[in-house]
Amino acid sequence: MKACLGKLHDKPVMIEVRDGIVYIDDEPEPIKNVTEADIEAFQADLDNVPASDDEGHEALLNAIRAAFLAKLLGNAVGDETVSRLSHILDSVHYDVLQYLGETGD
Repeated sequence: MKACLGKLHDKPVMIEVRDGIVYIDDEPEPIKNVTEADIEAFQADLDNVPASDDEGHEALLNAIRAAFLAKLLGNAVGDETVSRLSHILDSVHYDVLQYLGETGD
């Protein structure tokens, strides 16, 4: 199962676990203690948000993504993986802050 961690440059960033290895956009990443069940639970959290055209809908999805990304960061090994996850987290976090009107002019 694949799940969307967020969007970078309008392109979805996908995560999945294959044979116990975490892949982000089909590239293996050294992230410990992440299982297919974790990805399924993350996707279920996203799916449980009622569908809406409201701007807040995407912000809520991104808040869920940010929490999951923070968990992944805690299990990441290596500077490149931490940097990649941080970049995705920064993007979804900015989108939430933008919705809340906290990004300034």
